[in-house]
Amino acid sequence: MASDEKCYAEIMHGKLLLGAVLLPLGCGRLSLEPNTKHKFEILVKAATPQGQPVMGAQLLLENKPVGSTQADGTAIMKFVANEGETYDLVVQCPQGFQAPAKPIQVTLRKLADGKRPEFATTCAPSSQVLIVAVRAEGGPNLPVLYLNNEIGRTDEAGAAHVALRLAPEETFELKLGTTEPGNETLRPQNPTAIFTVKDRDEILHFDQKFTREVLRRPVYKKPPGPKPL
Repeated sequence: MASDEKCYAEIMHGKLLLGAVLLPLGCGRLSLEPNTKHKFEILVKAATPQGQPVMGAQLLLENKPVGSTQADGTAIMKFVANEGETYDLVVQCPQGFQAPAKPIQVTLRKLADGKRPEFATTCAPSSQVLIVAVRAEGGPNLPVLYLNNEIGRTDEAGAAHVALRLAPEETFELKLGTTEPGNETLRPQNPTAIFTVKDRDEILHFDQKFTREVLRRPVYKKPPGPKPL
């Protein structure tokens, strides 16, 4: 018992002097849980699907904000933990962007080269600007309709450009209206085109060729009557 008390006294003396737990020789029967926590740094990068940096993406750990990406889309996170511990970082993208469906799973490791481990996340725009170039050959002055509302009109050459802001992956339809007086003979009548929004701004094309149907005048037939004698 006296030997154990001596070992414990030596351990506590060493802890006070050196700020660490030291185990003197001859004290194999005593053990204290070592302090294995270390300082870790990681780098989080937030970008659009096209690789453009996203500023202002909030990082949350256990529902508490712990960082935000800067103008270059990066944020440095610091941890004091045991190596191998895993954390889920929830990403809240800034206004105008969609947050990723899953959090970033961070496992704390020391890299051999001393660099910070890097973790990437994507903030996709919540809407895209679409320009639709309309070319209606033989169809001057026709309304371009979206959800039956006019958003543009072809010029005398049958050309028009319309702009829409829609969510990625959304499908939409445009129509060239032919119901106005004077367009009864245009063929086809009220043609449509269907598009799907991609994850980037783009220019789409709506090409349509019109012809005019030639209406035959009814042939007047003289009604039969009595034949002259």
